[in-house]
Amino acid sequence: MGYHRKNKTCDIWRLTRSGDNENYGTEPIYTSIDMSIFPASNNILAIYPGEPSMQLYEIFIYDYVTLLNGDKFVETTTSQEWILRGVPRVFDTLRSYFQQCVGEMVIGS
Repeated sequence: MGYHRKNKTCDIWRLTRSGDNENYGTEPIYTSIDMSIFPASNNILAIYPGEPSMQLYEIFIYDYVTLLNGDKFVETTTSQEWILRGVPRVFDTLRSYFQQCVGEMVIGS
């Protein structure tokens, strides 16, 4: 893996769906979660054809959190946002724990 540098602190917001409505709650479900966010590698870009490469990011989370497709990560100092795409891969061994997921940067919200 090679990445263990935590370069962002984010709040995580849960996407809720009810009938025809989709929205994020009024409060984050997790606050001040340290994570690593990097531009997506070639392996990830090959899975998502047609996506602009500048918008896809690999996100590594080292805390025990439950993530669902559509959850939003909001950086605490800059308010930069990423939306979780798909389901995270969980690596849980005796020596380490982390989740790897793909996020799409929100541009111009």
